[in-house]
Amino acid sequence: MNDQFSETNKPYQRKMADGNLYSAHIQEAMRQNKLPSADYGLVMTILHAVLQGYTREQWYEEQQKSLKLLASQPPDQKAQHADVANRYEQTVSRLKDLTLWPW
Repeated sequence: MNDQFSETNKPYQRKMADGNLYSAHIQEAMRQNKLPSADYGLVMTILHAVLQGYTREQWYEEQQKSLKLLASQPPDQKAQHADVANRYEQTVSRLKDLTLWPW
């Protein structure tokens, strides 16, 4: 009985470990003042997705409205990665630099 419980508990433990690791990356980026406040909400949706075990596609589907809004905006010319096509790509590139893009 105990072995069966530990086997069914492994996916949960993995999600929690992934979430804890991602949360540590967020805290580090915030401590170094590298996470723009404009990206904080998006990062929190990613943390939720990591904790749920979502794929990038599942996360994107859930966040479609806000991500379409980002994709429709031109990149911020004063920020890093100003050479990309839109604000969504710029944000993803910035999050990758901070190891906050889990996919």
